[in-house]
Amino acid sequence: MAVVDRFEGRRSRGIVWVCDIAGSSQYLNNNESAAALETFLQRLLFISLIFVEASGGTFVKWTGDGFRAWYETPLLRDAGAIASEVFNAAWNLSFYVNVSQLSVKAPVKFRVRHAVTLEHDALILNLGYSNRNATDVLGRAVVLAFRLSRIKASFPSIVTQGELLKLAEGTGTIEFRKLRLTMEEKLKYFKNEAWGTSNVFASGEGNRPRASLGKLLKHTKKVVDEAEGRRPSVPAHREFIERVVRELSNGPAWCRDVQTTLNEFIRNELLGTIKKIVPILEEKNVAGTGPAAGPA
Repeated sequence: MAVVDRFEGRRSRGIVWVCDIAGSSQYLNNNESAAALETFLQRLLFISLIFVEASGGTFVKWTGDGFRAWYETPLLRDAGAIASEVFNAAWNLSFYVNVSQLSVKAPVKFRVRHAVTLEHDALILNLGYSNRNATDVLGRAVVLAFRLSRIKASFPSIVTQGELLKLAEGTGTIEFRKLRLTMEEKLKYFKNEAWGTSNVFASGEGNRPRASLGKLLKHTKKVVDEAEGRRPSVPAHREFIERVVRELSNGPAWCRDVQTTLNEFIRNELLGTIKKIVPILEEKNVAGTGPAAGPA
C-alpha cells in the first residue's frame, strides 16, 4: 500500500480561529513553571477540541502552544452567524482559562490570545497517508491570523478584522476598538507586510453608547432574575453551552473540577457582585444623577 494515497487541494472560503498561550516560551524555559505549562498545554488541547467542535468548526492542527481551527463558509451571507459562534467560543475559552486555570496549580497565571479572520481564497489540503487523514488550510488571512494572535488585547483577548465585525450578527458582551498600528508594531508583528493591517480591531473598551441609570438598573435586575430562575431565559449559543458542559462532565476528573470552579465563580463572584450593585443603582436612579456607563 502506498504511503500517500490521497493528496487533494481545493479552494474555499471560511473563518480562521488561531489561539495560543501568551508567554509560553518564557514559562517553558523557567524551571518553576515548565512542568505546570506542560500540564496546562495538554489540558488546553483537550478542551480546545471540545470548544471548536461545539461551535461548528474543524480542528485543523495543534501548533505547540495553541491551535488553528477552520469554519468553512461557502456562502458569504452565512459568515456573520458563523463569526458570532467563533467569537462566543473564543470568549468562553478565555473565561474558562482565566477563572479556572484548567485546574493547574502554577506560580504564574496562564492566559490565551485569539485571532479571528475571514479567508476568502483558502487552499484546503486533504491528505490521506498511512491509513490516516489530515487537513490543512493555507491563505493570506491564515497567515494574518497567526500574526494577529501575537497582539495583546483586553479580555477576552481577541484581535480580528473590521470586515468580520461588520458581518457578525452579534459579538455578545465583547466590545472592540480599532487599533492604530505604528510602523514599529507593523514591523514587529507583520514583518512590515501591509496586507490586512489597516482595519484591525482588538477586544477592549469601545464606543458603545452610555445607558441611562434607569436602563442599566432594568438590565441588571433582569440578569439577576434570570440567573435565579424568576424569569425564563433562552441563553445565546445554547447548543454550544450544552455540548461543552456535557463533554466536560464526561471527561477526566480535572474537567469536572474546572466546571465546578466556574459554577462557583458565577454564583458567588459574578452574581453576588451584581446583586450588591442593584440597591446602589436604585438609590442613584431615584436621586436622578444622570447617565452611567453600561450595556445599551
